[in-house]
Amino acid sequence: MNAYDDAPPPPRAVLHRYDDPVDAVWVALLAELGFELHRDDGAYASFDGDRTLTIATPATLDADDCLAQMILHELCHAMVAGDRGRAALDWGLDNTSARDLVAEHATHRLQAALADRHGLRGLLAVTTDWRPYWDALPADPLADDDADAGAIERARRAAMTGRRWGWLPRIDAALARTAAVAGAVRAVAAESSLWALTRPLHVLGTPRLAGRDGARCGDCAWQHRDGPGDAPRCRQHGDRALPSLDELACERFEPTFDRDECARCGACCRQAFHLVPVDEDAPLVSAHPELVAADDHGLHVPRPGGFCAALEAPCAPYRCRVYPLRPTSCDDFEVAGASCLDARQRLGLSARNPFLQRFFF
Repeated sequence: MNAYDDAPPPPRAVLHRYDDPVDAVWVALLAELGFELHRDDGAYASFDGDRTLTIATPATLDADDCLAQMILHELCHAMVAGDRGRAALDWGLDNTSARDLVAEHATHRLQAALADRHGLRGLLAVTTDWRPYWDALPADPLADDDADAGAIERARRAAMTGRRWGWLPRIDAALARTAAVAGAVRAVAAESSLWALTRPLHVLGTPRLAGRDGARCGDCAWQHRDGPGDAPRCRQHGDRALPSLDELACERFEPTFDRDECARCGACCRQAFHLVPVDEDAPLVSAHPELVAADDHGLHVPRPGGFCAALEAPCAPYRCRVYPLRPTSCDDFEVAGASCLDARQRLGLSARNPFLQRFFF
């Protein structure tokens, strides 16, 4: 006879419930920043101007939305809106007209820049009708771009506001925890899963290079050593030390330069710099006085239209017609050195260190 035939077992007490780990990370972040979360389908997302952030339930959100993405988006809205918007209904923004379109675009750019630091742009994309703008964002969403200068400036100011409020390190920590989950799930995620869109990180924190299997730090133009026995360093990461040259390359990878690449680039001889200083006793002064100017900047080789006056032609291949007599500043210029990277970044030939980099390193 079964022991329970006469009396049913007592109900089991459920003491713990399952929580989605990423949801838990972002709900905890909201609490840390002084907000409360309410789930309701009355609106996709709204803020009451005080403490409560309301976000729709999973049944209403799109299949490629998640709570983390919605919370990150609202926090970016808050930083874009600034101190005044922090205490206003829906951050003081109007999403029913084009009045605040620049602020919306700035929110996208800040959100993408923050997510990119952890390879999460694909996972934490914006929702609904805003997706085309998001999908068209460049690799560095905070880099200079005259076509969208207003949104970029607003996004940069928002980042500084987030730092002043003390939000950026906390948001970055939540993104790091989300990236840890991504690292555990990515290898087993279905191709249709958002987790498949996340990117593994290089040891220095930048997403790894996509589409070039086998490229390693030792093959990159921007790794160098200060001395024969010193650890390798990376100029693209603020000259931080590399644990090994065998590390898989990051997204800022560039193959080492040869003479032909220098001639194709020419960044150091054109718009990257304004002029070339010349010493008074330099052989160039007496040999080619027509190339030397003197004004408030001192003695220098000018760059009319951005191109050095000593160039054979203002187009590739960039060749110097007085190379044996080049000024000291040119002679000291190191291929793949710090000034070379600076020149290439100024002309958009190499990836810039993201605007947010200064806030975290």
